[in-house]
Amino acid sequence: MRWQEGFIVTCIVDSDICIDFLRKRVYAGTLFRIWMEKGLLSISAVTHLEIYAGMRQGEESDTDNFLDNMVTIPVDGPVAHMAGDIIRNLKSKGLTMSPMDSIIAASALYANVPLITNNIADYYSPHISGLVVVKGIDGYKY
Repeated sequence: MRWQEGFIVTCIVDSDICIDFLRKRVYAGTLFRIWMEKGLLSISAVTHLEIYAGMRQGEESDTDNFLDNMVTIPVDGPVAHMAGDIIRNLKSKGLTMSPMDSIIAASALYANVPLITNNIADYYSPHISGLVVVKGIDGYKY
């Protein structure tokens, strides 16, 4: 996905990895460097909300700086439509997904980029056409 002035968005980063980055987990910093070499990192508006809501006292400056430097994919009509389709299609297969996770997945589909997460099971990627889910660096000991 091209974003302002021709910059390319390379992936959507899920909340879990963003939080680990803010908490200075080494694997998350490494993961961000790897993906930033390819272009801009992005988050869903839901991830933006989750990060801000979970911010601890004293983390305001780092959190604001982090969020200001991420491309946030808004929840607009097309993203909401895709999220609704995801929930409905999964339901027809006997699976459920939270509205928040469906918006994150829809944001990745809308941007046509992979979703980077350690919560692979939350996204049922084999059941969501076109969704590419990439696990964060495997085997890293926190």
